[in-house]
Amino acid sequence: MPFLYVINVSKKDSHKFAEITGFEGSVRELVVPDRIDGYVVEAVGNHAFSGRDDIESVVLPNTIKTLYGFAFHNCRKLRKISLFDSIDDYYDGVCRQCDSLSDIEIHIERNWYEVIRNFLADNDRTLRFMIKRDGFTSCLVFPEYVYDFSENTMARTIQFSIGGSGMIYRECVDRRNVNYREYDKLFEKAVIDGNAVSEDIAIGRVLFPYELAPGYRERYEMFIKKNGRSIVERLIKNIENSGENAVLDVDEVSPMNLIKKLIPFLDDEAMDHAIKLTSEKGLTLLSAVLIGSKKPPVVSVSKFEF
Repeated sequence: MPFLYVINVSKKDSHKFAEITGFEGSVRELVVPDRIDGYVVEAVGNHAFSGRDDIESVVLPNTIKTLYGFAFHNCRKLRKISLFDSIDDYYDGVCRQCDSLSDIEIHIERNWYEVIRNFLADNDRTLRFMIKRDGFTSCLVFPEYVYDFSENTMARTIQFSIGGSGMIYRECVDRRNVNYREYDKLFEKAVIDGNAVSEDIAIGRVLFPYELAPGYRERYEMFIKKNGRSIVERLIKNIENSGENAVLDVDEVSPMNLIKKLIPFLDDEAMDHAIKLTSEKGLTLLSAVLIGSKKPPVVSVSKFEF
């Protein structure tokens, strides 16, 4: 097995466990096993995969309890991490400077949301979480934020402010819960940040409506309909950039799957625009799906009297 590891002894009960320290060779999809040579894998070590330019996705088992400092630091191509709420210790810089990281899938088995807070604190960029619990899935997008510092010469002080809605969105998560109602209340602030992030928030809540109150559902659906043209343009561009892989991508939130799921929420103008774009770009499969899903025009039948 190409994984590098060491055997540690627990300070709590003296049981032995494996700590992953690296991987020999090149790997795009890193799937960490739950056992190595009979030992349960409970940790990913300091700088275990730091600076690698080949890893694009990581899958961690529910045996992992500790992510040590800078475990995946500076993995520039890392796009997605899938893990469980088994993490008890999350050290500094686990995913820092992972500039491509956009998606985190977490399986909730013990009602422990602290790991979500950890990822959000470790990364100020926009992150999308697929939260799976008790057979339900929620999709929450947390916008980015930036710190802005300015010097007040007269007062001899340094003043700072936080730009973007990302910080207040992050406050919706605590150790034991996600406050979905508070999350939905913040949507107007996300709209100020720009169309892309607000569109993704609306899409996530409408397509995966876990604990979504009717009033907020209507608001999100209206926003999607209003911005349908912009949404399909962006998704189709992402599909085009993905090339042949887009058709094979089974991810729930892949651009191909998202645009298919959004069809019921798009108006005729957005659908016509999407069909036109897919035809121009040679995306024949998606074009056929869109055409087949388009509502036929209503034909009025004249009545003749004899």
